[in-house]
This record gives sequence, structure tokens and C-alpha cells, in this order.
Amino acid sequence: MESPLAALPPVHEVLRDPAFREASAGLAEVYRTALVRRVIQQHRDRMRAGAAGPEPAAPAVIAACIAEAEALARPFPRRVINGTGVLIHTNLGRAPLGDLLQRLDLQALSGYTDLEWDAATQQRGSRDAALQRQLRLLTGAEDALVVNNCASALLLALNTLATGREVLVSRGELVEIGGSFRVPEIMQASGCRLREVGTTNRTRIADFEENATPAAAVLLKVHQSNFVQRGFVEQVGVGQMVELGARLGVPVLEDNGSGLIRGAGNTLLDDEPRVEDSLRAGVDVVCFSADKLFGGVQGGIIVGRAGPLAAMRGNPLYRALRLDKVRMALLDVALKRHLSGGADDLPLWHLFHTSTEEMEERSEGLRLPGPETRWAVCERVPLRATLGGGSNPEASFPSLGLELRHRDLSAEALRRRFAARAIPIVGYVQRDRFCLDLRTFFPHDLAELQAALDGLCG
Repeated sequence: MESPLAALPPVHEVLRDPAFREASAGLAEVYRTALVRRVIQQHRDRMRAGAAGPEPAAPAVIAACIAEAEALARPFPRRVINGTGVLIHTNLGRAPLGDLLQRLDLQALSGYTDLEWDAATQQRGSRDAALQRQLRLLTGAEDALVVNNCASALLLALNTLATGREVLVSRGELVEIGGSFRVPEIMQASGCRLREVGTTNRTRIADFEENATPAAAVLLKVHQSNFVQRGFVEQVGVGQMVELGARLGVPVLEDNGSGLIRGAGNTLLDDEPRVEDSLRAGVDVVCFSADKLFGGVQGGIIVGRAGPLAAMRGNPLYRALRLDKVRMALLDVALKRHLSGGADDLPLWHLFHTSTEEMEERSEGLRLPGPETRWAVCERVPLRATLGGGSNPEASFPSLGLELRHRDLSAEALRRRFAARAIPIVGYVQRDRFCLDLRTFFPHDLAELQAALDGLCG
């Protein structure tokens, strides 16, 4: 009896298929062949393992090869239209870069640069000197450096200041944020010893003082970020921690998280910790993200006293965590926007400050399908948007969007249909309606939205 494996097509048969040749046009022949062999081997392994399902005939294997070739050819990251109303959407790239990209000196970046060369001395220079100068002026800190992200910043700070020693932190601040990132795990990876103080809902300065042994190296304050405690709760302020740190002779480190800089100019974030306020209160080291409320590209910014930061810069771990030249250039553009007083013109804050009247005017060009189409409901409605990124998670603010209901598709089916487009449009389901918040749309996104609406009129 012939083996079921014989149903698998030979490599040369797939390679000759016209549809596969077209889909894999961007691959050299050696990699096109390797792709086909890998897909056939995957099918062979599943069949040998007795995986359920029909035996794969040649058309099914060819289709799988085409799908793999198309996935390889697709740019990454690709454009996605954000209709969720969440401005700092972690899954969609956090703060949008907008016109920051247009302000890059592409001619400089395409060739050689003075990334680590000092023209004055004709010798090797510091790659973070320019960013350091700007961050000192912006925050009032004595020193500054930049690494890959805020988790890296916390890791570097703890590894430098507290390896083999104790770090005191409130139990109520041992948080987990997106992607299963947990503060205790970062602390363990840094080589320090976690010492929890207080309780989940109430921690007092006396809890820190009573647990401060001679092995204590750092007092750590962590922004709770994406959750809020209400009711019978108590937290220790940075001022109290600074006072205790001075008496104990140990530094205070704050994981600020979001990176709110002064002059954001809104009441929605009154409770959000500001970087400058922490430094003014005497916190020795503050870590924060460059791609959340700061409004820039992914990065972890560390600001504070010169001594601790000099030690971090001398830590071999810093070299492994530092930024590349492209992200440094993007951060430089964002910093210049802050320093010019134009932070509100950063893409994130521009979206935030857009009025519902502006959104209404911008969306007037949309042709909303009427009841004579397969759309049962397609209308502009008031919605509520959020900042996201772990910033004041309970707060929302007025927005405008579309509420959609189709005669043939459920709200969930609509959500999936829009997300499956060549340029995905991501929204959410509410009260059995599919909703798209226009606050997180850019003007050039509206043409794609129109095409999506028209495509389901049928």
C-alpha cells in the first residue's frame, strides 16, 4: 500500500507553479527552494506524528508555500489604522511618530555620522553627549543617559546600584504591565535582592524604615501605571522616601514609567507623576519611557544625580542596552520639539488636543452608507477615548467615531473583517456594535476607511 506521504508534491513541482513563482518573486532561487523544502517537511512531520486533518494534496502544499512567501514579502512593521481611541496603544507601536520621521536628516543617516566622534578633539567621543545635554536642560537633572526601553533603564540602574544587596519596595508597587513584564522579575535579573515592605493596599514610610537593614542599597518607587487602588489605601510619597534615603545614606530610585514632562497642559493627567517634580523633590535617579507620554520613539531615559549615572555609564551592561543611531536621531527630534516649547505638536499630543469639532469637520468627506445598503447602522456618534500606555487608566475624554452594524455580519465578524484587510483597521465592539474612534485616525487613513465601508455595501 502506498504511503500517505506520497501525496506530498516534489519540490520541483511547487517551484514550477506560476502562482508560487509570482508570490516568491522577491526571493533568490536558493531561498525559494529552501522555503518549499521547509513547508513540505512541516507537512511530512505532521503526517508522521498522526496529526488530525486530511492528507495534504499538492494544491494545499502549494497554497501553504504561497502564504509563507507572501508573509516574507510583507513589510514589517506594516501600516495599521488605529480606530480604538487608545492613543498610546502598546500593540500598535505606542506613541505615533508622525512628522518626526520627516525631520530626520536622512542624508546624514544614510552615510557616516559623528555618532561617537568628537570633531574638536578628533578622537572617539560619547554617543549620548547630545541627548545628555538636552535632557539635562529639559528636566533639570545633573546627568542623563538613554537605553533601549524603560525596563532596560530599571535593569541597568538596579544592577549598577544594588547588585548583591537589598532593594526596598512597597508590595503595592510590585506591578505587572503589558507583555507579562513584572517588576520583581527585572529586579531578580539585575542581581539585587528584593525586600518587600508594607502590604498590598497600605504602605507607610515606617515600613521602609523598619525593614532597612545594613544590606539595603536602594529605596525603589514604582509607578503603578495601568491600575488604580481605591478605598482603604495608603502610599509613600517621593518626598518621604527622599528624606529617609538621606538619613540611611542610600539613593532613591523611581521607575516613573510614562515620562510626563512639565507643560503637558491638561487636567486629565493631574495625578500622573512628572519627571521634573520627582527630581525637584530630591529623587536620585528617575527612569521613564521615551515612547509613552514623552511622545517619542522607543527608549528608556535615565536622569538624576551625576554620581549614580556615571556609575551606570561605566557598567558593561550599558553597552548591551544602548540605543542605535536611528533611534537616537528620532529621540533628538522629539527632544528638540520639547525644548522649543512645541511639545503639544508632537504627534501624540496633537491627536490628544484635537477637538471633536475638528474631527467632525475632517470626517465630513466620508460618504456614510445609507439604509438602502447592507449596512443597518452607519453613523457618527460621540465616543470616549483614552491615553493608554499605563497613563491614568481610569480617565477618558470626549471623542467622535463611527458606530456600525451590518445586516449580514455580527459586530465581532465586522471587527475581524476590518482587521483582515491588507491595511488592517482595528476597532472594538460595544453594545453589539462595531465602533471606530476617529481620534486615532490620521487624515490619510480616511480613504482606506471609505474603501472598507464601500466594500461591504453590497
